[in-house]
Amino acid sequence: MKLTTLYRSSPALWAAPVALALPLLYYLGGPGHPPSDNYGYAPEITSYPLRFAYPFAYAVTSALAAWVSGTLRQAGVWDMNHARSRYRIAAQALLPVVTLAWLMLILPPAVALAVEGSRPTWDSVSPLVVGMIVCVEHAVIGFTVGRWLPKVIAAPVLAVLTWVAVAFTVTVDAPWARHVSGAFPEELMFGEAPTWGALWPHVAFTGSIAVGLIVAWSPVLRPTAGAAAALVVAVAGVTSTYEGVKDYGYTPPLRNYAVTMKCGHAGRTDVCMPEQTAEALPQAVAATRTVLADFEHAGVPRHPATVVDTLPEGRFSPSSTTSTWRVSLTVATGRHDAEFAVAVAATDMNCARPDPLLRREAIAWAAHITGTTRSWEQLRNIIDRQGSPGDVDGVLRRVLSRPPKEQAAWFVSTSRKACA
Repeated sequence: MKLTTLYRSSPALWAAPVALALPLLYYLGGPGHPPSDNYGYAPEITSYPLRFAYPFAYAVTSALAAWVSGTLRQAGVWDMNHARSRYRIAAQALLPVVTLAWLMLILPPAVALAVEGSRPTWDSVSPLVVGMIVCVEHAVIGFTVGRWLPKVIAAPVLAVLTWVAVAFTVTVDAPWARHVSGAFPEELMFGEAPTWGALWPHVAFTGSIAVGLIVAWSPVLRPTAGAAAALVVAVAGVTSTYEGVKDYGYTPPLRNYAVTMKCGHAGRTDVCMPEQTAEALPQAVAATRTVLADFEHAGVPRHPATVVDTLPEGRFSPSSTTSTWRVSLTVATGRHDAEFAVAVAATDMNCARPDPLLRREAIAWAAHITGTTRSWEQLRNIIDRQGSPGDVDGVLRRVLSRPPKEQAAWFVSTSRKACA
């Protein structure tokens, strides 16, 4: 059969207008639209529309595959003698269905990238590739169900069950379910990218069932042996996948700082920002150089090896260290208070929960010596709404009345006590 005839005669043709409109409407209507402050980061841009496209694509694939299979069964195709294998017959019949499903997945992120003016990267495409593979697996499952049940029953039942099973796995209490559903469960943040461990379970879980069903079709095996072999393959694959993800939390394994970083030099210190915001790098370098000089002059020398922007860290927030300061350089340069942001990092309070009063006292002194008291006052007005733990201004006045060496000693001691 010619490809043109195959596509014209497939139910995928009349289903295409509605099927393609559904994921596009979710993108255009808001829920699948990426945030405006995405900095052109392709993985973040594509993750939003993809998350809503997965359930629809899988549901349409399963339903149409069952319908195609039922049509072939009603036509008595499986009772005829064929020179072609049944696998080839099934693959040819499913080609338009899988093509439609792939278009449902590809179209929304492609439109999103075009609108944002960004190019696709592997980190942005890898969840899409996973979805395309899972579409093939759902086609196999739907086709098999269509051989057993009437198509008018199998198609709508599979459409509903598949959509519900995929769309609502993120709401169940068991974390492992969202990692095997076939739908990558997170909208990514800037700098985040999926790891291999976050992707393979989606393919393996559904794929184990699909491969088991393919084994059951084997003309070499008797029906009983085929069913037994299919069960072994499916159970082994599903169990192995579950064992691989059972210790995952609600968030899949991600890596951060998955962007190209550009660095400048403030003396011996490297100052690094993502290339998407690196136009502000000279401002960040100048701010770092100024703050380090101010601390040196105040008798508290600081020599970090790197000052790195926190923007690409995503939802993960590793603490700063003495050698690596993590500073919100992109945000701070946008507010024109990068010097204050670096000064806060220079207080060297890298514990998770520093003493709130001592932390404020140290920051107030750091703001004074770096000339960023206005930024400190703005920050304090925000955090003091929750209640001030003490007289920061009084402590600062007393400290500033001391000789410079005593001020430096007080600052070092206070920063250490805050994390004691």
